[in-house]
Amino acid sequence: MPTTTDPIAQDVDDIPIYREGPTDLASYDAFQADPVGFHLRAFRALGPIYRTWFRNKLWVVLAGLEANDFVWRNSRIWSYRVANATLRDELGPDHLTGLDGEEHRLKRSVLKAAFDQAPSFRYLPQFSALFAATLAEVAGQPVDLVGFWSYAITKANSRTVAQAEIPDQTLRNMARFENQMLRGAFLDDGRSSFIVQENYRRLKADTFLWLNRILDDRLAHPGAHDDNAELAFQARRAEQGAAARRDQFLNDLYLILVAGTDNTTALINWALFYTFRNPAWLGRLRAELDAWDGKDPMAVAQMSCLKATVMETQRLRPGSPFVLSKHAGEAFTFSGYAIPGGTDVVHAYVLGQFLEEHYPDPFDFRPERFLENGKFVPKSFGFFGGGTHVCVGRNLTMMQAPLAIAHAVRGYDLELEAELPFDLKVGSAGRRLDEQIMGRLKPR
Repeated sequence: MPTTTDPIAQDVDDIPIYREGPTDLASYDAFQADPVGFHLRAFRALGPIYRTWFRNKLWVVLAGLEANDFVWRNSRIWSYRVANATLRDELGPDHLTGLDGEEHRLKRSVLKAAFDQAPSFRYLPQFSALFAATLAEVAGQPVDLVGFWSYAITKANSRTVAQAEIPDQTLRNMARFENQMLRGAFLDDGRSSFIVQENYRRLKADTFLWLNRILDDRLAHPGAHDDNAELAFQARRAEQGAAARRDQFLNDLYLILVAGTDNTTALINWALFYTFRNPAWLGRLRAELDAWDGKDPMAVAQMSCLKATVMETQRLRPGSPFVLSKHAGEAFTFSGYAIPGGTDVVHAYVLGQFLEEHYPDPFDFRPERFLENGKFVPKSFGFFGGGTHVCVGRNLTMMQAPLAIAHAVRGYDLELEAELPFDLKVGSAGRRLDEQIMGRLKPR
């Protein structure tokens, strides 16, 4: 049984309960209104383990750096199949975030061929050129920044990592489906009505119609393409041979072409929103970028202010809901308490990013903190998760996002049509940008 160093474990019912307000429902409303503050107060009052009302029942919460270390070191105790069942329902039985054990190991082994640093790095020049060209197409025009960047990333993927001639409208539909699918997955009781909406069904149908067309061509002509999708398909054949199923290839293709675009879009947009909201930092970043010719993508990796911008945005704007629901597939002990198998657990995985002792003025946009310290505090950063279930697409995101931000800041001024709220809300899916955000990227 995985355990911390506590000699005697207390029963789960002895774990203290944290509430704000007179009732459990009022406490959940307080969490929705101020998720980071709610769990900061709970953590300060009760330590790294407590219980609180979440999604209509009491959950065990693990919070702080000690919790991150424990959760990420003990990936095998969690049942991702149970916790992420809605994602498997929408994206197929082989979806990575819903796999455990040997199935998960196999899937990661296959995807390594597509998402490892070397295969992602090979397309750096194309990513840079495609982002520059797509920005030029909308220069000065009113544009929905959420839809624009998700389309730009999906289009870049279709020209590089999973090469296919896909109509622009279908690329937009693919990006929009990823956006909406993630929101539906977090709706709990409202999910069943959400996924039968006509618009959602249309987006999903168009997305998978084209994914199946592409897959038909790939399966009929193995080895005909030289891209990361082909590398993954080759890896799957090497691992499974004739036992490889069509749904496995289809999900591999989805992950390479479509998945992750929503999180990368949010990272790019929030980096731009914060930067243009802070003139002093904008000037400092532009001084670095103005010395760049806009063509050599390798130079971007050496830009310390750009890297600090990305790091601080990741710190302030986690890539998924502030808390992640988990399901204990087996019993464990943590911080003096014995947790039985089958327990639903909330992991406040990004709480460490807002701890004052590690990040002074944690709610302020201060990218210079990453110039002063050089790197984040170990076990505090949960943007991509950790352990064996760390986000498989992190290499791709960390190559695409800085290039997109660099081109946008270097070449354009950002004007938003309406004031943007910067508070951290949960809503249906964490800090995700649900609505259109209209603005103009005006050439400098």
